[in-house]
Parts: sequence; C-alpha cells; structure tokens
Amino acid sequence: MDKDDRYRLSLLGEFKDRTTEADFLAENLGRSKTITAYLALICGSIFALFLANSYLTERGTLVFFRIAPLRLGLIIFSVLVFLAARAITKHTHLILVATAYQVALALTYLLTLKHYDSLNFFSILGLNVIILGIYLMPNKIALSQVVSLVFSVLFFISPIRKMNGLQAHEFRRIIAYHAILLAYCNVSCLWAGRSARQRFAANMELLQLSARDPLTGIYNRKKFDDSLDECIDSARRSGDPLSLVIFDVDDFKTINDQLGHLVGDNVLRVLAAAVRNVVRDTDIFARWGGDEFVILLPNTDLAEAERVVDRIRKSVKDLCPAAPDGITCSFGVARYEAGDSKESLVRKADDRLLQAKMGGKGRIVS
Repeated sequence: MDKDDRYRLSLLGEFKDRTTEADFLAENLGRSKTITAYLALICGSIFALFLANSYLTERGTLVFFRIAPLRLGLIIFSVLVFLAARAITKHTHLILVATAYQVALALTYLLTLKHYDSLNFFSILGLNVIILGIYLMPNKIALSQVVSLVFSVLFFISPIRKMNGLQAHEFRRIIAYHAILLAYCNVSCLWAGRSARQRFAANMELLQLSARDPLTGIYNRKKFDDSLDECIDSARRSGDPLSLVIFDVDDFKTINDQLGHLVGDNVLRVLAAAVRNVVRDTDIFARWGGDEFVILLPNTDLAEAERVVDRIRKSVKDLCPAAPDGITCSFGVARYEAGDSKESLVRKADDRLLQAKMGGKGRIVS
C-alpha cells in the first residue's frame, strides 16, 4: 500500500488503513489508559461527594434509598475501571472499557434523575458535565458521539420535563446551547485526533526514511544491523532456522566506467526492485554498501535459502539492456548455527561471496 494511502485520514479523523490505525492506538496505549484510569477515579470521587451530600440532606427519604445504590454502584465501577485500565495491554480492550464507562456515566445520571419528582437548572449543568466527561474519555470518536447523542436525546425526552415552570422558548434555548456544546466537543476531539495522527504519520515517515537507502528505497545498513541482532536472538531462543545472503553485482565498476554512474545507479535501483519482488515481507533486504546487498531470511534453512537465491539470480539477468552481457550477481549464503555471533555469521556469508566471485560470474556458494 502506498504511504499516502496508509496515512490517509477519514472524516472522523482516524486513519482509513486499519493496520495504521491499530499501530497508532497501540503507540498511544500507555497515555490513553492512564487518562482513562484517573478520569474514572475523578468521576468516582465526584459521585462519592454527591452521595455524601445526599446522605446529609436526603437520608431517610425514599429518594435517597433509590439513588444511593446507583451512585454507589458507579463509585465501585469507577474503582474497578481505575484498576483494570492500568493493567490493559491491548488497545481494543481499552476501547471496550472506555465505552462501558461512558455508558455507565450516562445511565447512572439518567436513572438518578428519574427518581426525583422535580428538577432545576442544576440538572442541565449536570448533563453538560457528563457530556464533557464522555468526550474527555480517550475512545474512538464515533463511539463517543453515539453515547453522547443517545444520552442527550433521552435526557430531553424525559427528565427535562420535570423542570417546574419551563417555558417552550426556554426549552428550545437549552437544546440550542446543548447542541453548541456537542458541536464544540466533536470539533475539539476531531481536531485533537487529527493532529495526533498527523504527528504520528510524520514520525513514522521520518522513521522509515532513517531506515531506508535513499537510492534504492530498500533498508539501509543500520536497519539491517538492528534486525540481525533481533533475528539472532530469536533464533537462539527458539531454535528456528535463520539464513543470511550477501551478494553483489559482477563487474559493477566496469558498468560505471563504460556506461556512466547514472546507468550504474539505475542498475542498483532496478536490481533492488526485482529482488524485492522475490523476497517475503518478513525478510530483511538491505543495501550493505556500494553494489553489495544483504538478505536476512528468518525461518529459512540453507536449502530454501539457496532456492530463493536461484530465483533472484534468474530474475536479474535481463534487467539492464544497456549492459552488453546483462547483469549477473555472485552470492554467498550462510546459515546460523549454535554459537554463531553476528560477526561470525556475516563473516561466513562474506567468505562464501568471495569464493563465488573467484569461481566466476553468477555463482552461488553456500
């Protein structure tokens, strides 16, 4: 997929590419779960204060015995969310927890208002505070929109009718002001989400550029070195096979001298593109330096590595019509063995490349 497509944003300010969106959410998981945990703790503390106030002013009444379990339930749920959110390791689980807490906030408030015979303008203030709490919760914008919209509709269908002396024009003004609040929350969340994703995309592109060879577009030496360390550690722990290929273009200096460096650069580009079509996405294909390339083949034994190299050798033969004898490459192939270090594995492959070049053009030594 083209990089522009991978980082394209939807109308909701999220990446259209699901993999990129998942990477973004995973990258921000630590921050999001901290916000979720402490926001739940703050909301639970606020409801605890309301419960204490109700105890002081309404204890002994039927209303208190009806609303106390609701508020106590939300307080307990808030503590559970605080504990659970900090232990979450997957962003999908955090989305479920955040959505559940948003719904719990809205339902608790609506059910609490249901038990009062009359309401006042503080109920409107409470509605707005709950809406702000919903949008402060780090969640997918579409889910926050659904919860807040359903919550608002339910509020204006039933509880608000209990406000004494509410005139029709006042009712319309309340709806208008609430719509403004919803619009502000949506625009603010969309803007924040888009900005965060644009920064993420820019950082990812910079990271990709730092790991890529500017001429061929494949991985560079640094990326290969880092990946080799990781693959050797993995092979050492799991016992899975690991193969390394080092190859270069035969008589590349002659191509540069006779046809020019621009043709030489083009040879490297088309060669890299051809090899990239042969190797797997899980393989690490990098430019080692000059006309030398390396391929790291995880979960690949020596026999399979030789078959991959043979396909590469055949695919590059007719890449450069300007070269009279075509393009040939020499290959050195080595397999990771117990006790091998990064240096010893590279040395084995490099020595075999040298043997291949001494034996003639287009040879494979393993």
